[in-house]
Amino acid sequence: MSLFQFLLLAVIILFAFLGYDAFRRKKLNGLHIFFFFGGILLLTVFTLDNNLLNKFGQFFGLARGADLLVYIAVMSLSFLFITLLNKHTKEKYHLTRLISALAIEQTYKENTNIIKEYKNITEKDKYILNIRAYNEGEKIGEVIDEVISAGFKKIILINDGSVDTTLQILEQKQQQYPDCLLLILSHNINRGGGAANQTGYTFVQKYAEALQVERFVGFDADGQMDIADMQYFMQAIEENKNSEKQNQKKNIGLYLGSRFIEGAKVKNMPFTRRIILKISRIITKCLYGTTITDPHNGFRVMNIEVLRKFSITADGMHYANEINEQIHAKNIAYQEIPVHIRYTAYSLAKGQKNSNSIKLAIEMLYKKLFFR
Repeated sequence: MSLFQFLLLAVIILFAFLGYDAFRRKKLNGLHIFFFFGGILLLTVFTLDNNLLNKFGQFFGLARGADLLVYIAVMSLSFLFITLLNKHTKEKYHLTRLISALAIEQTYKENTNIIKEYKNITEKDKYILNIRAYNEGEKIGEVIDEVISAGFKKIILINDGSVDTTLQILEQKQQQYPDCLLLILSHNINRGGGAANQTGYTFVQKYAEALQVERFVGFDADGQMDIADMQYFMQAIEENKNSEKQNQKKNIGLYLGSRFIEGAKVKNMPFTRRIILKISRIITKCLYGTTITDPHNGFRVMNIEVLRKFSITADGMHYANEINEQIHAKNIAYQEIPVHIRYTAYSLAKGQKNSNSIKLAIEMLYKKLFFR
């Protein structure tokens, strides 16, 4: 026996003990153990008989058996990587769920009486806006002022672990507008845009009746969106209500803002951003089967029935892809509404970098093909 064969056998024995220990601690299931020890057995046989290894490789059309071992090793490592990545993703998901649940429970407990005593006065009181914020101290106060000035007095404010003045400003606005229902839900640590939306979605899914709301509105904190566009959403909702009464149109419960349909206006959008968004439209159609002109526009209005059909699991901006996928999978009827988006130096600095689109594309493929 050569020194290399001796060392290889020593490594095989070590891995056998590690595999048994992992199984004993229930880190591996029976199927994993079967393939693990099956592979170890084959490696042991091939280590002791190189000719048998070469014959085995030739059976698969390879000149050397060692080449087959390399391919098997690459596939095994890829499988192990995907398995560990899935485990890590699930652990992140459970952590986010815990942080979200704590924020929801605390906010409802502290505001139960305020929520129950609040009375709807206008049609706009049937809408509740969901605004997520991470270090938006420079702009969030102005955005809240604009929303309330437009007549929308019910707002969920998700403070996603901000470390600047965001939380203080939210609390100041709460005091400034005592006649409005401003509910602050705070994550102890930053979890991402998808996690923040998950908290807002879950809160309203759970307490819509207590909040006396019929529709949920997704809105951004960076000042890009124009609250005046709500008139177009509300107009479309009213038109569809009238059509439903006359049995002329399918029941529509979801309205999606779009920068790329007739009537939309976009100010100062970088050329590369426009190209990336148009590519995302093609990818959304190919991967999820959903035809949407602006799949990553966060300005969404939906009724509570539709809201309760959505389930967000992604911490980051992949949540938009989850929504687009569920629109198709759950056959949710939707209509696109032209919106006005204003890109500023602040919003571009705060928003997604163009390079993040590559990361997002990789996450899309991973979640679609490998995540279980």
